[in-house]
Amino acid sequence: MVYKDRESLRPKGLALCSRALFAFLFVFFFSCKSVPTPEKFYAGRTDPFTVTAEGAELYFAALLPAARPLIEKMTLGSISGAAAGDFIDHAGMIIAAVYPEHSPRRFIGAAQGKFPSARGGIYMSGSRDWEKAVSASGIEYWRSGASNLSLYLGARRVFFSDGDPFAPPPGAVSPAALDGLKRNAVLYGWLENAGESLDKIIASLGVPLSVPAQKLLFAVYPAGSEEDAYRAVLRLETPGVSQAMALTRILGMAAAGLAGADLSAYREFESVARALFGGSFEQSGDAVIITTMTLRSGELALLFTTLTLY
Repeated sequence: MVYKDRESLRPKGLALCSRALFAFLFVFFFSCKSVPTPEKFYAGRTDPFTVTAEGAELYFAALLPAARPLIEKMTLGSISGAAAGDFIDHAGMIIAAVYPEHSPRRFIGAAQGKFPSARGGIYMSGSRDWEKAVSASGIEYWRSGASNLSLYLGARRVFFSDGDPFAPPPGAVSPAALDGLKRNAVLYGWLENAGESLDKIIASLGVPLSVPAQKLLFAVYPAGSEEDAYRAVLRLETPGVSQAMALTRILGMAAAGLAGADLSAYREFESVARALFGGSFEQSGDAVIITTMTLRSGELALLFTTLTLY
């Protein structure tokens, strides 16, 4: 009788085990499937700059280690390249955006490379300065209120910001003309509302010139085999062909007038003037193309830093 009871209970036990196993697998599968990740969040966005959000003053991409001398000397908003040495050591490419002073965030970006994510996670979990937070996208990241920094650490990708490190869709879209500039460049991007910044800088040099530029696209290339030598191509996009034609002539005349001038009295603007007026000017449709002379990393870094300050 005992034998029969055990036999009669076996199917019920097996059924209970099967149901429990099925329930466990169901919960495990769908909970894993629903966990948001950066790859899922950014799936379908083809433009690399969509990891940044709209509304920035400056957008740029840097290829490392070639662009390291430039990045280390730049200060963009609250981003200091000199303070990012360890991060730059592990990065192969950085895409970032810098926003106006009173924006909800001052910067956002992403980097590709090989990062010590496990070691970084252990450090942050044991630090009082870091705590877990959840993005509007549902993705968990680390947040330091003391440093005003948000980080998502992956083995191959890192996302960072002083706010939410994940840009809501659709994200920023790069200008079409940037594709032709960025080939072989170590640093490239664009500046929104460039005319306002250029007007203030040029006025500081004593040149009465209004620049009808909507965007300034840029690309920086190594200048031959010489160490720490670069040349840049700046593309000033204007409202139309007639404005581009007039601006090309005016910039050429301003460059001729400044050619023999002593610019040392302008201190920080001396390098900016060399970058803007020391090269060649060419009209291309509704844009003015400025090709700089060979410049050092410090001079170019100062140019981009100054453009974002003004």
